[in-house]
Amino acid sequence: MISEEEYVRYVELYTDMVLRIAVNYCKEYSDAEDITQEVFLKLYETKTDFADNEHVKRWLIRVTVNNCKNYLASAWRRRMQPMEFQKIESVLETAGEGADRGLQEDAETYALFEAVTSLPEKYRSVVHLYYYEDYQVKDIARILQKKETTIQTRLMRARKMLKKQLKGAWQDE
Repeated sequence: MISEEEYVRYVELYTDMVLRIAVNYCKEYSDAEDITQEVFLKLYETKTDFADNEHVKRWLIRVTVNNCKNYLASAWRRRMQPMEFQKIESVLETAGEGADRGLQEDAETYALFEAVTSLPEKYRSVVHLYYYEDYQVKDIARILQKKETTIQTRLMRARKMLKKQLKGAWQDE
C-alpha cells in the first residue's frame, strides 16, 4: 500500500501522461478525464509494492490502456451519441485575417494529432508510447505484453499510414 505522500507525488507526476493516453484512446476529453480519475483511484487502492517510479509509470500505463479498452467496449458507450467538439478550422476562422505563424503551426500539430487518432487502436497506442511518452520498443513490448518484433512492425506500418495520410492532406493545400 502506498502512503498518502507518495500517492500525491504520483498524481502530480503522472496525471498529464495518463490523461494524454486516455485522450489518445477515447478521443473525447471528458471521457479521458473520467478514466484518469478511475486509474488514480485504482492506484490509491492497490496493494502492489512498486519497486521504483518507472514501475509505477508502467503500471499506470497498463491500467489506463485496460480501462480505455473496457470503456470503448462497453455497451453504454456503444449506445451513446458522441458530442461534437470544436475543430481547429473554426478556431482559425475566429482568429480573423491576422492568423500568424503560431496558428499555422497549431493547425499542422492538429492535423498530425488527427492523423494519429485516426489510426487503428493497435497502431495508435504504439505511436503514442513511442513518440509522445518516449518509450523504447522493448519497453512498449513489455507494457503492451507483445513481442518486440510485433511492436517494430506496428510502428513501421503506422509510419506508412501517417505518411500516406499527411502527404495527401498537405498536397491539397
